[in-house]
Amino acid sequence: MVEDSFDRQTSLAQAGILGGLMMLGLSPLLASGCSTSGSIDPATTREAIVSTLTREDNDKTIEVQVGDSIVVRLPENPTTGFTWAIDKASDDVPPLETSEYSPAADAGVGGGGQRSLTFKAIRAGTVRLQLKLWREWEGDKSIADRFTATIRVIRGTPPGKALKL
Repeated sequence: MVEDSFDRQTSLAQAGILGGLMMLGLSPLLASGCSTSGSIDPATTREAIVSTLTREDNDKTIEVQVGDSIVVRLPENPTTGFTWAIDKASDDVPPLETSEYSPAADAGVGGGGQRSLTFKAIRAGTVRLQLKLWREWEGDKSIADRFTATIRVIRGTPPGKALKL
């Protein structure tokens, strides 16, 4: 993936704005249309889940476990100046781990692509993740689109405990 020069989320994280976001985490999905993949998480003795949300998942609720990750993939064309960013930064929002832009395979110069924002579930609770597509230098009056998802983070199975089926 190619990171673009408009990677505002990385700048925000470095500025400490996202530092307070290290509160919640993500796990198995309830919302349909989402995809998952995983790897072993030794803290929970279960496979860690990576849940993916897209434009079709706007306004849905998902459930994840502490230690899981969530990826939000949304269409973006940063050559227009519009990029996706966290809309409401509170202590409840899971920490942003990465923000990457990938141009579409058939996109020419100035063509669009996809922004992938990856968050990590680190604490149990419920949070409303709110993103905005905007031109940062123009402020909130430039918001062209929004994406919202409610994320319920639950505690996983304690280490060494088997899941009951």
